[in-house]
Amino acid sequence: MERAYQFMKTIGIDSLKIELGNPPHIFEGLLGIAVTCKDEKAFTDRYRECMPKALQELGIKSNRIVLKAYDISRLAPENEEKILNPFLDCLEEEIEKIDIYYTRYNANKLPRISIYGKDQPTTKNPVEFVRIICNAYPHYVGYWYLNEYSFKGIEKMYLDHFESCLTPAWESLSQFKGVTVVYKGGNCNCLISTSDLLLRITVMELKKKNEDFRREGLERIHSVFSWSKKVLVHELGGSTAILKFMTPINRRPIDLTSYIARPLVFVPTESLAGVPINEERDLFEDLPVFDDLANFLFLTQGSFKYFRPGADVRMGKEGDYFLVLGPNSEDLYEYLRNCGTKLSKITPDELIEKAK
Repeated sequence: MERAYQFMKTIGIDSLKIELGNPPHIFEGLLGIAVTCKDEKAFTDRYRECMPKALQELGIKSNRIVLKAYDISRLAPENEEKILNPFLDCLEEEIEKIDIYYTRYNANKLPRISIYGKDQPTTKNPVEFVRIICNAYPHYVGYWYLNEYSFKGIEKMYLDHFESCLTPAWESLSQFKGVTVVYKGGNCNCLISTSDLLLRITVMELKKKNEDFRREGLERIHSVFSWSKKVLVHELGGSTAILKFMTPINRRPIDLTSYIARPLVFVPTESLAGVPINEERDLFEDLPVFDDLANFLFLTQGSFKYFRPGADVRMGKEGDYFLVLGPNSEDLYEYLRNCGTKLSKITPDELIEKAK
């Protein structure tokens, strides 16, 4: 049993929509990265060694265990590369491979793309199509990864949270029992965080070197780094064979309830006087309680989402939590409990205790 575990691989996937060029000539494409390790525990232990070490070189300390690219940019806005490169050099020995997936379309060769074939079909131009599917890209990457390498030898695949209408790619990928979708994965999952950091380096290098957003350009970007021999680049372009799996077949959103990393912690807004919801959430993520939440989720392998009453009531399961930050969220929690939900209350102090 011990020997078998050592050879079961784990993958973490993140993605983004990339914009290159200058107005009015802005190019829009999609970029995703899958990071594979052979031993998730060894990878995680190494991550926990490498991140503080990289930060310490610049005299920086973070209370958060897992950091995403945005966090690094906030900690060292002028020195991101001085953290990212040493961190990945340190972690490289635990990375088996780095698969880079990219999508770009030539509007001259592919002027229109058909979507929603089973539900009021319509067509979109390539830019419109990219904007429609950009938040869905992690599951495309996951599908093509398994399509190329098969399920064999893979124990888990972590996808950063995505949103999409039903696609053939998801119909296939969802059959793999090891798929887990992580809300805010870059803040609490080491593999997704590493994918996010590699995305950041890729975008920075593309812009700095004015490289071409194609296979050759992406290969050149990574050829100078210690992990270069582990990089494989894949194009998910405009061929019929690829598009038929990426195109939404109807307008029904994918239900991810059964695939979410749990425990799931719901974070309600406290409706602070005069503070818009988006600003309240930004404030929350700048406070020490967010560090405690992220660390708790790292240790429990869970995830969190901002609570939306109309959409999330049925998503919660026994073992999930409702974070109570003040009187308004306390009242909302009591209402939900009185109405029969199975959520458990958790407070900032309890987060700290449970994360020890």
